[in-house]
Amino acid sequence: MAPAILSALLIVKEKEKGTIFNFYASAVRKKEFLIAKLAPAFLLHSVNIFILFLWATYLFEVPFRGSFGLYWLASELYIFISIGIGMLISIITRSQIAAVVLTVIVTLLPGFLYSGIILPISAMDKASYVEAHLFPVMYYNHILYDAFLIGEGLASGKILLYLGILILYAVTLLGLGTLFLKKELR
Repeated sequence: MAPAILSALLIVKEKEKGTIFNFYASAVRKKEFLIAKLAPAFLLHSVNIFILFLWATYLFEVPFRGSFGLYWLASELYIFISIGIGMLISIITRSQIAAVVLTVIVTLLPGFLYSGIILPISAMDKASYVEAHLFPVMYYNHILYDAFLIGEGLASGKILLYLGILILYAVTLLGLGTLFLKKELR
C-alpha cells in the first residue's frame, strides 16, 4: 500500500499546486517525467524490502528456506505494480484526498481479503477464489510464502507462472500510466 500511496500523491500534488503546467509547457517527455517522479519512491521501497527481510529473519526469527534472489525479484516486481497502481490513480484524480482514499480502497482491501493472509485462497468460495486471482497481491504472497517457508523456488512451475503474472501486471500498469498521462491541459 505504501508505494501506491506515495506514487499516487506525487503527480496529483503537481495538479493541486499547479506546477503540472511546468510539465505541460516543457520539452520533458512523459517517460522522463514519470521516471523522475517515481524513481525516488521505487528506491525508497527497495531499501524497505531489505530492511523488512532483516527484521523478519533476525528480529522475528522467521525461517528463510528459499532464494533471496527470488524474494528480491518478486518484491521489486510488486513495488513496480504498486507504483503503477498509484500512478494510474494519480492520473485520474484531481486531489490528494481522493487519491489517498481511492488508493486505500484499491490496495488495502484486496491486500487483506484476497492475499491469503487471513483466509487461505483454497478455502474461499468460488466467487472469492476467482476474485483473489484478479489481484497481484495473491501471487506475490504465494511467492513470499514459498521463499520463507518452503524453499522450492524456481524449480516450481507455479512460482514461475506467478512471476510471469507479476511481470505482466507491472508492464501493463506502468504502460497504461504512461499512455494515460497527457502532456496537455484537459
